[in-house]
Amino acid sequence: MRLGLSQALADRAICGHQWWMDGVVQSDDWEKIGEGASAEVWALDDRRVLKLFRADVNDVPIALEQAAGQWADAQGLAVARPSGRIRLDGREGIMFERVHGIDMLTAILRKPFRMWRLIARMARLQAQMHRMPGSEILPRQIDVLRHRIQRSQAGDAAIQQAWRLAEILPTGDRLTHGDFHPGNLLLAERGMVVIDWAQASSGMPAADVARTELLLRFAGAGRKGASPLAALITAHWYRHCYKRYSGLSTAAINAWRLPVAVAWYRGQAGLPQERLARWIGRLVHAQPQ
Repeated sequence: MRLGLSQALADRAICGHQWWMDGVVQSDDWEKIGEGASAEVWALDDRRVLKLFRADVNDVPIALEQAAGQWADAQGLAVARPSGRIRLDGREGIMFERVHGIDMLTAILRKPFRMWRLIARMARLQAQMHRMPGSEILPRQIDVLRHRIQRSQAGDAAIQQAWRLAEILPTGDRLTHGDFHPGNLLLAERGMVVIDWAQASSGMPAADVARTELLLRFAGAGRKGASPLAALITAHWYRHCYKRYSGLSTAAINAWRLPVAVAWYRGQAGLPQERLARWIGRLVHAQPQ
């Protein structure tokens, strides 16, 4: 079984055939505009940004982020276009076009009344993406889920039920992002731009929707002042909008809720662990025996 990585992408990662760029030297003119657990984002100038990964990040997710971004761009989706790979002081990086605009999460936090319209736009964009084909160079979504379910901390009963569902649910071949949420959408002049393709795959739209619903419902709960009720309302509004734009049924999305939640549950800091565990427990008990 492939553990979430296509052989073609593995070969690319090993051989390094991904537009390597020479002659990039760090400058005092660079401006750090973002930072996360795995990488820093530097603005080199008005047209380019560099996502510079930490030294302990292996090459496979970096290769996936570039390959998936290139594929999504080729399908006509608005993305921050990758232009090449670099090595700098023992670290790997991807050069992207610079997209001017704030992320959707920041826009909502600044003006909460915009949430309804922005979430609707997000759902419509995701439905559009799901009509696009995946690629053989991307990992299969089902393999990624199985790999993560095996390493989940959700408990034996939940893991067994999630694995059973992952064995019988359809696999699909559509372009899926894997981490589609307001923080990964930039509001630019040309519209919403999708960034951070490191968890992209070919698979089922319904599973991708279940993942986004989970993120909206639980991922922001650790933020200061975050309201569980507001998160729940946002997640429900998102589901309503996505179903309207895609025609996907509630049952199709619900079928993926348990395997996606179990795959995600790894004891991450900042998550409402007890509330998430209770929700997974309810999903387990709702399964036919």
